[in-house]
Amino acid sequence: MRTAVIGGTFDPVHLGHLHLLHSVIQLTDYERIIIIPTAIPPHKADEPSVSSEERLAMMELALLDYPRLYPNDRSAHVLIDTCEINRGGISYMFDTVNELYQRYEIDGKIGMVIGDDLVAGLRRWYRFERLRLLVEFIILRREHAEHFPMLPPGVVGTFLENPILVDSSTQVRALLASGKATEAQLATLVSKSVMNYIMEHGLYQT
Repeated sequence: MRTAVIGGTFDPVHLGHLHLLHSVIQLTDYERIIIIPTAIPPHKADEPSVSSEERLAMMELALLDYPRLYPNDRSAHVLIDTCEINRGGISYMFDTVNELYQRYEIDGKIGMVIGDDLVAGLRRWYRFERLRLLVEFIILRREHAEHFPMLPPGVVGTFLENPILVDSSTQVRALLASGKATEAQLATLVSKSVMNYIMEHGLYQT
C-alpha cells in the first residue's frame, strides 16, 4: 500500500494540521497516511507542554471530527502510530522510517510529508544521506513565497500547491495561557472535540 507519513508534536493538534492532512489526501494518491506524534522533537528547543497521553487523546478526537470538516475527501486509511513515543528520547525520522518498513507492507518509498519551511534544514537531519534514499518528500506550502525552495541534490520530492493556513500550536497555547480564550476564538483554531478536551482538562492554562 502506498504510504505517507505525517510527523509532528501536535501540542495541540489544530485545524491547520487537519487541513494539511486534507491536502495530502486530496492532492496525492497515497492510500495510507500514518500520523506519528513525536516523543521529543529534534528540531525544537522545548519538550511538549502536555503529556504524550494527552496529545494522543486530542489527535484521536481530531480524527473523529475530521469527516465532518472534510466530508467529500476521497477514501484513505488514516491511522496514528505511537512508535516514537514508545521508543522515547529524541525522535529521529531515520529510525522511524526503518521501523515502519519492517512493520507495514509498503509499496514503493514512504512519502515524507513536510512543510516548505523545513527544506532548507534537511541536510542537518539525522542520517539524512541515508534517509533521502528511503523516502520521497511531499512538500506543502507553509510560507508565502514566490517560489518553492530548492531541494538538496539527490532528493526526490513533490511540491503541492495547497492553500496556506497560519494556525499554529504556539498560537493556541498562547491564547489559552492568556486566560482570555473564548469558545468562539478556540473554534477557529481547533476542532470541537479537541476544544472540549482542552477546556475539560484545563490544558495549557497557567
